[in-house]
Amino acid sequence: MNIAFFCTGEGSFLKFIYLNLPLLNKINKVLLFTDRICGVYNSLHNKMESKIFLNNLANNESDAEFERSACQWLIDNDVRYVFLSCNKILKYDLLDYYGENNGRMFNCHPSLLPRLKGMNAVYRSFIDQNENYGASIHRVTREVDGGQILAHCIITKRDQDFEKYKHRLFVNQAILFLDFIYKICLSGCEYGWSNIEVNNLDKDEGFYPKLSLDVKRVKFLNHGDENYGLWNFIK
Repeated sequence: MNIAFFCTGEGSFLKFIYLNLPLLNKINKVLLFTDRICGVYNSLHNKMESKIFLNNLANNESDAEFERSACQWLIDNDVRYVFLSCNKILKYDLLDYYGENNGRMFNCHPSLLPRLKGMNAVYRSFIDQNENYGASIHRVTREVDGGQILAHCIITKRDQDFEKYKHRLFVNQAILFLDFIYKICLSGCEYGWSNIEVNNLDKDEGFYPKLSLDVKRVKFLNHGDENYGLWNFIK
């Protein structure tokens, strides 16, 4: 099975996934594509099959051409699932072929959806009054951050420093993302998920559904990252 990531920034989540590829033994190939020169492309394009579709004109026509070209490249490479780590809203061929009703495109959003959809969700969750925060994985549809929620992690606020808060979220969101891909490796996207009960987010701290990965086998990007994991706080 081949999967692909659409990234537009530093791509720390993809770097984390790449570091842990040995755990995803049913994936034959991971591909990277982007519409701009960015940090993750510079870091990984020599390590995995990659394609940059430079988008020189900031208009709908060039966006549509990018999606047409990228979608055809993914089809030619027999890509089954697409994961987003980007700041671009898709509207055309990519969304139609992999997202919407086809259900083969996923995003990992840094908030407990349906709360705090859209941009700057991490800082907005830091300053709001909710005791819990976290991340959600959802199917990608035309409604921004509005697709079916398939998994999330819930973290209890314990950090007063924003950098520590942001880093704790990143570590647990990365594990959530990796575990989700691991589940897909086991059973495909028809794994049997149903909608998480998003109307009640007053759950205990943890991962929903429970992790399938053995966290002890996970490699982290930085020494000490594992100390930020929820498994250190769940009783």
